[in-house]
Amino acid sequence: MAPKTSDGGLGPALGTGIAFTVVTWVTFFVNEIFFRGGLNDLLGLRPLDTHGLWGILFAPFLHHDLQHLMANSVPAALFAALIAFTSKRLWWQVTAIVMVVSGVATWFIGGVGTAHIGASGLVYGWLAFLIVRGFYNRSPGQILLGMILGFGYSGLLWGMLPTEVGVSWQMHLFGAIGGIIAAAKLKRGRATR
Repeated sequence: MAPKTSDGGLGPALGTGIAFTVVTWVTFFVNEIFFRGGLNDLLGLRPLDTHGLWGILFAPFLHHDLQHLMANSVPAALFAALIAFTSKRLWWQVTAIVMVVSGVATWFIGGVGTAHIGASGLVYGWLAFLIVRGFYNRSPGQILLGMILGFGYSGLLWGMLPTEVGVSWQMHLFGAIGGIIAAAKLKRGRATR
């Protein structure tokens, strides 16, 4: 019997996408009902504030309002599932890298007195990972998937620029950079096995 080389597949993909969605939705309603949105300030990423460092871990699960949550839910579930389809362990690794890169960089350069929240840093990171990983892995199928996703979500590029007040372009930009770093570091046959 051959050793198991991947913990991916359809089951882990669906489970990961659904689980991430459920966690963010439950967090939103708990925050709204029991804390009246207070977790956004308490656990959001607040640049250059040492108490705001908790946001590196918790900000991706907090959302300003239902519209913000809904805007992140579908792409987050899709991208999380696509990565977990390859390997659930890979999803954890990519997610950790994206959270640290986007969180730490935003903590250093984000506007003082602001709170950055939302899963969009992860969304940008996961998307960037999916777009570029095929080139690092020399996989035609992954390159094709990356091109399809890049074309389909090309409008997200504007979110990495400081064009809209109240939108954390820093989390978006550094999330994408984190995704590219993850693709470079987690090439097939290296960290995922």
